[in-house]
Amino acid sequence: MHVTEYARDSEESVLFLHGGNVAGWMWHEQALALPQHHSLVPDLPGFGASNLLPWTTLEEVVDALAEVVTERAHGGRAHVVGLSLGGVLGVLFTARYPELAKSTFVSGAAINGVKGITRALGLGQVRLWGSPLYWNGLARAFRLPGDSVAQFVVTGTGIDRSSALRMMTQVYDGLSDTDIAGLSRASFPILAVAGEREPKLVRDSLTRITDCAPGAAARLAPRMHHVWSAEDPELFHRVLLHWLTRAEASEELLPLALESPAPTP
Repeated sequence: MHVTEYARDSEESVLFLHGGNVAGWMWHEQALALPQHHSLVPDLPGFGASNLLPWTTLEEVVDALAEVVTERAHGGRAHVVGLSLGGVLGVLFTARYPELAKSTFVSGAAINGVKGITRALGLGQVRLWGSPLYWNGLARAFRLPGDSVAQFVVTGTGIDRSSALRMMTQVYDGLSDTDIAGLSRASFPILAVAGEREPKLVRDSLTRITDCAPGAAARLAPRMHHVWSAEDPELFHRVLLHWLTRAEASEELLPLALESPAPTP
């Protein structure tokens, strides 16, 4: 698995896990903005520079990530940061390898899975992943800044579609109670976040994380959608830096409330 490292001489390591439509490059600016942390940024199997490495299972990918942390993270432990697919992997990593994590920060981690028409449409779109028009449209839907659209399109059209289909099916199936049972052994801080305008299925997943993990917190990023690291990278950085330095949720985040407004386009 291809891994890019930043600030290798900094003391504490951070493992950044990317989403399912991109590659490790989505974390480039965030890693550069954290010179006080040693950042490990893998391209997951089937994506980016690892696109020739086939995706197998969520569990096997997490096992490979554990090897990355063991071999490259300072002291063999890292803060885990993940968004979307990376958030699901971050939760599973934390449950399987709590001894390798110093903290966990996940966003948009839909660990309850995706069902119904949303699932059917999502899986059906994989056949379009070879089309630049599709990725340009998705970039607009994700509200990506203009300077990242070209790389997003190139990455998207280069994704191994058979790997992507396996990955999406597994993510849409969700994580079982057995998969996340290990969260109860986590003795370090965990923060689960969703954009305020994300679907209810994501917020419900956050509640499941906090129910399983002692001391875990759940919050909403105000006015944000799913890929808020790109939608408002400055807000994301402030929230992440606050978490990494203070091990607490930033006051810029909102509490997770059942009466949260329905997502808006």
